[in-house]
Amino acid sequence: MSDTRTARETAIQELVMATRILVNEGIMDVFGHISARDPENPDQFLLPQKLAPNTITPSDIQTLTLDGETTDNRPSYLERYIHSEIYKARPDVMCVLHTHSPAVLPFCFIDTPLRPVTHMGAFLGESVPVYEIRDKQGENTDLFGGSPEVCAEIAESLGQSAAVIMARHGVVNVGNSIRQTTFRAFYMEQEAKAYTLGLQIGKIKFMTDGELEAAGNLVGAQINRGWDHWSAAVRHKGLAEDLD
Repeated sequence: MSDTRTARETAIQELVMATRILVNEGIMDVFGHISARDPENPDQFLLPQKLAPNTITPSDIQTLTLDGETTDNRPSYLERYIHSEIYKARPDVMCVLHTHSPAVLPFCFIDTPLRPVTHMGAFLGESVPVYEIRDKQGENTDLFGGSPEVCAEIAESLGQSAAVIMARHGVVNVGNSIRQTTFRAFYMEQEAKAYTLGLQIGKIKFMTDGELEAAGNLVGAQINRGWDHWSAAVRHKGLAEDLD
């Protein structure tokens, strides 16, 4: 990346790269989206217009308020309020990602909580909270995060965690940067795979609170290694020529 780019321009470039990484790694499907708080104005955020992820370019990024509104007349994601309500509730959050991460999906509809089982997932804490839409919205919803009211409930369920599972829907990851959120999404997927396999072959020995804290701090310092690896894979496939 050029050193002459502004913080906002850099964030836009990283949003597009993160989208391509997440698609390439099989974490983001056609209905996923990632946003970043505007580094030049914390009261707004950057989110692509409503498009299939593989088609998104830097020119497709919209600017939205913390109420999830924009003056950009291009279509916006219906689930943009997931992003806006989390940014409202969590001033520390700089990036929000919503996906239907394949290995995590089973934990959207079973009564077993998703818990980290290796050092790479220590950032998840003891277990990942689940937003149950039925608790306040009843049993006849579309399970969608399409209103500020529902998305405020999602943000409440997230609390201070790194992720929240939406019952029978998908997952939301957050972080203090685009790179951290991408890193967390990748390793949450890996932890879900490992946990599911572990449940099939034996009794799981979970990490202690001390291990969660120490391992989380250690691994959390390595996010750029992951970013460099995944972005290089995207570039090697010729999928980032417009970002260089």
